[in-house]
Amino acid sequence: MTCTTERATFSWASGMCTVEHNANCILDEPSARRIESDRDSACPEHKGTVLHLVPSDIDMFDQDVLSFWMGAEASESVVARAAVVPSGLTALRHHIRWMFFSSEVPFRVFRNSQVAKGWLIDCWLQHQETQSAYAEVQLSSELVLD
Repeated sequence: MTCTTERATFSWASGMCTVEHNANCILDEPSARRIESDRDSACPEHKGTVLHLVPSDIDMFDQDVLSFWMGAEASESVVARAAVVPSGLTALRHHIRWMFFSSEVPFRVFRNSQVAKGWLIDCWLQHQETQSAYAEVQLSSELVLD
């Protein structure tokens, strides 16, 4: 499934939503909030991972967007989130933030989209294993009670 807005193109496959941000836009916290709202309204049943692809020729990229993406508001119904950013400096600065702050869901910044996808797939599989183990425990406790 694919959906395009003036700010981004969204595509969903295998539990992952890929958000390709429009290069002709400013990506600051208010626009990130609108993009997140667009993503939620386009596919409200999505409860998986989110991959943000920020183009290297974007008009403006505000690093506060990264703080928003790792916060509680943007983490509702998201298993894990990754952002692919064009600058190693941005990734380095955010890496320093990880040392001092924890996010609501697993969140990482990458420079390579394939590495980011691999990390998100691992997060998704770990989540599925946890859900499966939890369901087995629930089922076995129900059997014991009967």
